[in-house]
Amino acid sequence: MSFAERVRQELIAVVTKPNCCRRSLAEGLLAAANFDAESKCVLIRYNQEEGAGLAEEVLSHQFGKRPDVLKFGKCGHSYWDLSLNSPACKKFVRSMDAEEVSADDVLSFACDGCSSAFLRGLFLACGTVNDPHKSFHMEFKLPAHRVPFVSDFLTSLGYPPRVISRNGITGLYYKDGATIEDLITLMGAGQGLFEVINSRIERDIRNNENRATNCVARNIEKTIAAATKQMEAINRLMESGKLESLPESLKETARLRYANPDASLDELVSLHLPIISRSGLNHRLKKIVDAADEL
Repeated sequence: MSFAERVRQELIAVVTKPNCCRRSLAEGLLAAANFDAESKCVLIRYNQEEGAGLAEEVLSHQFGKRPDVLKFGKCGHSYWDLSLNSPACKKFVRSMDAEEVSADDVLSFACDGCSSAFLRGLFLACGTVNDPHKSFHMEFKLPAHRVPFVSDFLTSLGYPPRVISRNGITGLYYKDGATIEDLITLMGAGQGLFEVINSRIERDIRNNENRATNCVARNIEKTIAAATKQMEAINRLMESGKLESLPESLKETARLRYANPDASLDELVSLHLPIISRSGLNHRLKKIVDAADEL
């Protein structure tokens, strides 16, 4: 079972008791519905039997008429089409597509739980979410003419979505892990939320480890490059005979670097007698490279 299917199963099991929230749930389940002018019915397609069963129960209770359910297969998948010939249902579906209408004009939420119930129904009707261990992506696949209404609703919650269109299908989507966490929480999928949080923690740990590894690798590269440049400078000074004309402190550092080409700066510091500071060592090495550059 995929992560999206587990989230749907969890949402289907959520008990919605207040009448106002049950109405909002029914409206959310209709968010991706179309009106068929020929049959004069509202048509909704679900790709999960349990989701279709919940929709059949909720819509029957809300509109006083049981939808007709037709199961069929397509491209190796099963679908359940619900058709409902209800004046109140048709009126609501048409209201979502009215010009210059906002979500607040259509949806009359009576309590704090109504928006959660509508979002839950919306996800069950047309939502999907990727396994957070692979990538963060939540999407609502909608008829193109329904996108403005649903986008307005999601924006009113404080989460404006992005729009995507592929293969003739329009969708609203999110890529931000924190936003997906909030929406899953608002829908009421607690177990799904824990999976998203755990995956974000694991990803953060991996990213921190990668950054630390990259930082160490860069420091090693810089150290090797600096040591190579110093060895080349010492070789030039030795070949030209100018090394012996340098001050005794520089000759000591040059001899120690030449004898210990792979030593780190801290190791070179400890080899000096008396021990010098790290900044003092850097100053001497720079003087040696400058002397070679003058040749």
